[in-house]
Amino acid sequence: MTLRSRRGWAGALLAITLTVTACSAGQGGSGGATAGPSAYSVGVTSYFLTHLSPGKAAGSNLDSALFTPLTRVDPATGKAVNAVAASIETTDNTTWTIKLNAGWTFHNGEAVTAQSFADSWNSTAYGPNAATNNYMFIPFKGYTDLNPAKGEPKTKTLSGVEVVDPTTLKVTLDKPLSLLPYMLAQAPFAPMPKAAFADLNAFDLKPVGNGPYQIDGAGVTTGATKIALKRFAAYQGDQGQSERIEVKSYQDENAAYRDLQSGALDVTLVTGNNLPSASTQFKDRLVQVPFPAVIYLGFPMWDKRFADLKTRQAFSHAVDRDTIVKTLLRGFGSPAKGLAGTAVPGGGEADCEVCSYDPAKAKTLLAEAGGWDGPLKLWTYQDPLNSTILEAIANQLRTNLGIEAITTQAQPVDQLYPNLDAQKIDGPVLLYMGAGYPHLYALADQLFTKGSAANVTGYDSAAFADLMAKAADVPEDQVLSVTQQATAQALKDLPLSPLFQPTGALAHSAKISGVTPEFLGGVRLAAVKVG
Repeated sequence: MTLRSRRGWAGALLAITLTVTACSAGQGGSGGATAGPSAYSVGVTSYFLTHLSPGKAAGSNLDSALFTPLTRVDPATGKAVNAVAASIETTDNTTWTIKLNAGWTFHNGEAVTAQSFADSWNSTAYGPNAATNNYMFIPFKGYTDLNPAKGEPKTKTLSGVEVVDPTTLKVTLDKPLSLLPYMLAQAPFAPMPKAAFADLNAFDLKPVGNGPYQIDGAGVTTGATKIALKRFAAYQGDQGQSERIEVKSYQDENAAYRDLQSGALDVTLVTGNNLPSASTQFKDRLVQVPFPAVIYLGFPMWDKRFADLKTRQAFSHAVDRDTIVKTLLRGFGSPAKGLAGTAVPGGGEADCEVCSYDPAKAKTLLAEAGGWDGPLKLWTYQDPLNSTILEAIANQLRTNLGIEAITTQAQPVDQLYPNLDAQKIDGPVLLYMGAGYPHLYALADQLFTKGSAANVTGYDSAAFADLMAKAADVPEDQVLSVTQQATAQALKDLPLSPLFQPTGALAHSAKISGVTPEFLGGVRLAAVKVG
């Protein structure tokens, strides 16, 4: 699960909002703090300037500018391809041999070796370091030794990560996972140089990476609202297209969009209520971004009122997804017919029979389940658009199911998820979930696997688990079909009802080119050209 999945719909979109500003204010802009023929400014959500190291990274575009893991996701195909890795091989999907390309270095000139990856992974997986991305290493053999239920760890290294020689890693998992190369493309699996381990907190604010850009200056300092990056001349991958980048933090996406409209910005990820305006003002300079995510209504499986499948089916049939997308989202989204849209490899299937709007059937199903007695509360996290959507759902449930006493409540994300984990939420909840990596398996695993931090409904199915285990152990060309079977099983059980797949857009000025989104929606920083 990515940080985005914890932040929810608008929070997640804010988290992937990147704005590339002109070098000074004014239409087109020139000069300013990063003046030069190949310099621009980038605005990011303020959260992205709090942690920059792999262990605490939020998976942002800034992370992929500073670090390059073993693999990367090809934006054209959605496939995991080698980056620092020269080859990744396995015969059983459990034990993997990874060969590194020679010649890669960190920004300080130190060679990137197999030990660089092992040290970085061990540091993140070691429980006492309290790394945000610690959970990403759960599949690795030896993870529990570094994160015991009680007491201190007796070791600081993963038994499943072995350095064979300077360019060879041997990785052993607790169970088969044929999609490991996709996982390895994420920021938490990037390498760190030796200097990082002298002071992890200091490194977190001024990291030395191996990506196309490096920190120029002091990094993140107390009260800082911007940092500077410069192109890394010795980068072994595709070179960044601009010489310098000034990274500025935005608290509010609306403020970034206002700057775009006034000519002070060159590009921004536009979402929510700003999309209709952007589609008119920037229609010739608007890059559509279908997010690899789903907005859903989750049912608390611990609440006996939702124990009957027919009740959950009734709620799903009672929601008019088309109207919500057309009126509240102004068409920027796709009504869900299944768990994932086409932005996720393996998605696009109409595998949710009860996602159709059928108020008559909804009433019948609820009556067959014994009807509804008493009040109903609907939940979400705090966000104006979320609250508007939730009120619309409440009105549809009143009309189509005859439940009159419906209220809505929004909580801060940091309160809502702990309350869900503690099973204190007493009604359906509107949430966002983005795929951690480009595959249907990631989304299904996050939402439906017992023990997953994103499985907030309490769903637990042996049939689903067996199919997912099979999907993880078959050849890659068979993974999708088995994962689709597992997804169909989960949607048949209906712990949650998919509502829609969200869409955003990268709006930009005529000053820049090469504006393309990464898998999670933000602009690819290294691809942006000035002029």
